Amino acid sequence: MILYKRHKKDCQYRQGSGKDKNQSHRCKCSVWVEWNTNGKQRRHPVRDAAGQSTSSWSEAEKLAGRNTETTGNPAVAPKGQDSITVEKAIKLFLESKQGEDLADNTLVKHKLTLRRLQEYCDGEGIALLADVTLPTLASWRAGWTYKSPIAKRNNQERVRAFFRFCLDGELISKNPAKKLTKIQVKDNETGNVNPLEPKQYNAILKAVDLVPEMTATQTARVKALMQLQRWSGLALVDAVCLSKDELVHSGDNCRVVTERRKTGTHINNVIPGWLGEELLTVKNGNHEYFFWTGRSTTKSAVSYFDKLYRKVFEKAGIATNGKLSHRFRHTFAVELLKAGVDIRKVSKALGHSSVTITERYYAKWNKAQQDLLDADLSAAWGKR
Repeated sequence: MILYKRHKKDCQYRQGSGKDKNQSHRCKCSVWVEWNTNGKQRRHPVRDAAGQSTSSWSEAEKLAGRNTETTGNPAVAPKGQDSITVEKAIKLFLESKQGEDLADNTLVKHKLTLRRLQEYCDGEGIALLADVTLPTLASWRAGWTYKSPIAKRNNQERVRAFFRFCLDGELISKNPAKKLTKIQVKDNETGNVNPLEPKQYNAILKAVDLVPEMTATQTARVKALMQLQRWSGLALVDAVCLSKDELVHSGDNCRVVTERRKTGTHINNVIPGWLGEELLTVKNGNHEYFFWTGRSTTKSAVSYFDKLYRKVFEKAGIATNGKLSHRFRHTFAVELLKAGVDIRKVSKALGHSSVTITERYYAKWNKAQQDLLDADLSAAWGKR
């Protein structure tokens, strides 16, 4: 049996400063015990009868000795839910997400968020999932350095998703993330929605032909891809990976019939006939897809076109901050709303899983809703 301190990141004894060993026992970090059972190494925090871990070395020695005599184990060893480590829970969650066939960039974001959670827990000497509390998460969140409130809020949603999974999977008995306070986002920050003005859009299309680093084939593909996003509302990953059998002729127009890789939501949007014809002329060297070679990962394919987009925006003299490809998607949504299209229909066209998401980003452009509100207010005034 070995007792040892699991020092927190800010503990002066964490790196083994060479100070007297007994001095390190005085810190407030929890005491852990390590022992071997049938050739299997076990480690757990020393806990009292109430299940609370202790930082007192003398108390830990008494607890470990007492339990060795009565139970054969040197400490009150956690069982069931209390024995699940943060590391194991994260592994199970990510395995679950991989089975959902998420977009590569979405899975990467989950991995990054949970890697940071793991690092924070390691720094605080927290190994068991049951020891992660609301105050733990609140303290961790206080140190986040995201520049955008949107990014901070999205990160918190990923944390919530992780703990919901743990609760549903009975890895924990209560969800410490459930009562995390909301992250406030100002109206003008919501989604950083920045649709392209008609002059900007036309300038971008003209600039595609002026980028010297791009070949004629790249020029044709980029121009067709940008127009596909503008007139179908597809996100870049869905547009890049659009297969030829997902373009359906519909009278004088064409239809894009696909599913969003991020949400799995079905999309069935009409696009101009001339755009359908232009897509069919794009040279890709792959009989199945318009833009994707099919040989690389979707992440690599998206990154490839994202870099070309950046060159075009720079040539057009338009700011390259933010997610450039989404500006075409924003333009699609905003122009529909400005034309009076109901936001529920716009939500469906975008492939959002809920109209609430659409309202969060595009409420201020919702002309149809504003017209109805104006009519109702005018009617109410007329009754006075």
